This record gives sequence, C-alpha cells and structure tokens, in this order.
Amino acid sequence: MRCIVALALLLSPSIVHAAELVWNGGYRARGLLYDSLSLTDSNAQDEGTSNLIDHRLRLQPSWFMSDRVALFAQIDALNLVPWGADAETWVDPVTGDPTDLAWSDTVTAPIDAESGAMDPAVIQIPRVWGEVYTDIGRLRFGRVPLQWGTGMYLNDGLAPDAEYGDTADRIQLTSRVGALYLMGAWDVEYEGYLNAPDDMQTANFALIYKNEMAGVGFLNRYRYQPSQAFSAYTGDLWFFADMGPLRVDGEVAAVFGRGDLQDGANDVSIGAVGAVLKANAEMDRYMGGIEGGLASGDADSSDSKLKTFTFDRDYNLSLMLFEEPLPTLAARSANSTNEGREYGAIRAGEGIRNAIYLRPHIGYRVLPHLTVDLSLLAAQAAKLPESESGAKGYGTEYDLKLAYDPYEHFQVTGTVGAFFPGKYFSTYENDDLGGGFDTMAVGGMLMAGVSF
Repeated sequence: MRCIVALALLLSPSIVHAAELVWNGGYRARGLLYDSLSLTDSNAQDEGTSNLIDHRLRLQPSWFMSDRVALFAQIDALNLVPWGADAETWVDPVTGDPTDLAWSDTVTAPIDAESGAMDPAVIQIPRVWGEVYTDIGRLRFGRVPLQWGTGMYLNDGLAPDAEYGDTADRIQLTSRVGALYLMGAWDVEYEGYLNAPDDMQTANFALIYKNEMAGVGFLNRYRYQPSQAFSAYTGDLWFFADMGPLRVDGEVAAVFGRGDLQDGANDVSIGAVGAVLKANAEMDRYMGGIEGGLASGDADSSDSKLKTFTFDRDYNLSLMLFEEPLPTLAARSANSTNEGREYGAIRAGEGIRNAIYLRPHIGYRVLPHLTVDLSLLAAQAAKLPESESGAKGYGTEYDLKLAYDPYEHFQVTGTVGAFFPGKYFSTYENDDLGGGFDTMAVGGMLMAGVSF
C-alpha cells in the first residue's frame, strides 16, 4: 500500500503540471531454459531440465522544473516475478472451501504470505534523487544509481540483461574545468542506531579527463564504520580510447582495509585486485573483439586475510558461468523455502570472483535488423589452496546470440550456450552431496523488450 501511495505522489497532476515530464523505461519478458545446471548425469540429485519466465517493467520519469532544477526517479514493477506466480483462487460460497488450482483462470499481484499485504515485488521505487545545476557544478542528492567505467566495480544495472544495480544514499557535487571533471561525494551505506557510531559511510573523490576520442578517470573511495574499527580504501583507474572502428576500454581496482566485519570476523585485513581490458571493432557488417580479466583469489579462506575480489554481479559475460549457481542440485525434499533446489555444492555463482578469464567474440550483421554473435569464455581460478592447485580450470563456455530489432522500440534477443566444466568442478566431491560434476550443461535465453 505504501508503494502505491508513493507512486501516486510521484505522478500527482500538481507535480506534473509544474514541470516538464519526460518518460524513459520499458518492459522486458525473459525466458530461461537449462539442462542441467547440476553439471552431472550420475549424481542422484541431478535436477535435470529447469526453466523460468519472468517480468520486469521499469519506468524512469524525469521532471524538469527549470534549466537548473530537476527530479529523477526509477519505478520497477513485477521485478523478476515469474510467469504463473500467484495464481488466484476463490472460496466457494456453498462449501466454504477454496477452489482447486485446476479451475483458476487468473494470476494476481503477489501477496506477502505473512501479512496478506501486497508484496513489495509488485511496485518498487529503488531510486529517487534531485539535481541542481549551480554556478560551481552539478549537485546531486538522494538515492542515486552508481556507475563507473566499464561497470566492473560499480554498475547501475540498467542494461536489459541486468538484475541488480548499485545504488547509494548520496550527496554529490561534480564540477567541470574544460575537459577535466572533479567529483566529490559522501554516501551512507548503513544507518544503525541513532546517535551511535555504527553507521557505514563512504567518502568519494574522482578526477576524470574526457573528450570525444579518449578519457581516463581515477576514483577514490574510503569506507569506514567506527563501531567496528573498520576502514577500507578502494582506488579504481579507468580509461578508454575510441579510434573510429576500434574502441579499447580498461579498468583496474584495488581494495585495501582492515577491521571487524558484521558477520563476526574480527581484525581482518583486506587486499584484493580486479582488472579488465577489452577491445572491440566494427567494420561494415563485421564486428568482433577480445576481453581479458582478473579477479584475485585467496589460497587460504580460513585466515583473517581477505584477498578475493568480486566483480559487480551485473557485469555479465556469458549465459551460465559466473551467471548461474553451479552446480545446482535438486532438493531431497522440495518446500516453499528451498523452492526445490539444493545449493550446498555450489562452486561458482553470480559475479566473477577468484578468476582469470579470456573472452573472444566475433559477429556479423546478417540483415539490417538482425545480428549474430559467437563468443567463447575460458576461465580458471586465480588462486586455490595447494591441495587443489591442479584443478584450477573452471571450463569453457560457447554462446551464440542473435539480436533482432525489426521495429523502433522493440527488440528480441536469443542466446544458446554450452558449458563444458573443467577440473575445478569435475574433481570436486562434496561430503554430503557427492560429486560427478563433469557433464556439459546447455542453456538458452529468449528476451523480448519494448523500450521508450
């Protein structure tokens, strides 16, 4: 109910008439099919074929009150809600019993099982912020999206295939001197008890030089939480060069820190590095490129030194590897909590972490509105314990993607892929769930979207 009231306020006619209102956004329907994310045909808990279709409506209204003052928002509806969720049944007035699911002809808005109220998945307002163009620069304040460089470290999650997005409660001032931009910001990541030094906060400063052909930026982030004696510094260098048909992008981030963590780990030290370098070219109907990346790993996860770097979860490379939890098994006893899946044997999940990878791809524009792209992702662990040093290979994945946009504002993309697990999976044996994770997985994704 609160979401509906907030949405009504955002779209209030009194506000609309007082400003120029510009809409952006779109709707996406996505279908996924896999066989099998368990990476096995010998394990008793192989889940076999799995499939899912989900929704997402994203609205991004902008109100321009003047040439200096504006308000922005993001409204998500049915965000990742599966097709067929919340089938509606009714109570028979004669018998007093609910009708059987076999006779339900409609689905309804998701309802929270405990409160009976509308589930927040129906309508969410994850971001609202204001912008003021002052004489010294652009002032931005509110709950704002975060994006930096390639999206390896900070990613706003606005791409069609993204699912998360980084957001901060922030005050930010960006000033420009010629081609040089200076940005300072202060974020509140966690608000604890009032008048207690337990808030998690981040101070940001960035220098960016950019023109139409090239650019370089250096982002500095200092995060601290006094109550945990925790502090961490992240330095991120990003650059690009656009040379006509060829574009090169690169980014390197390093994190250093120490202190106590919220999960109970005390006096930890942090030292992790992530990097990506990619080059893409397009000439006439042909396109292609190559990308390499590194996310540092940790040979000893039991000590107090944290060395693993994780890319942003919305930095997507493939259909399955680093996108889906692998291996995913079928639960011994399916219920509403586990939704029929067992994740106790997972070796890799969403987000590139502890990895060295290479991804070449080549594409061709078959028709004016149809392109095809073939990619190969090969990856191995960056660091493993000595006992596992001979099993670093994650494996290889081949993906074929077709994109079709016959009409303005409408696009359909389809991807099929095959993942061949390496020794990192095939030699693994879980004490409770067994092993046998050496079988190829195949998958497919079909996504249709309308944007404006």
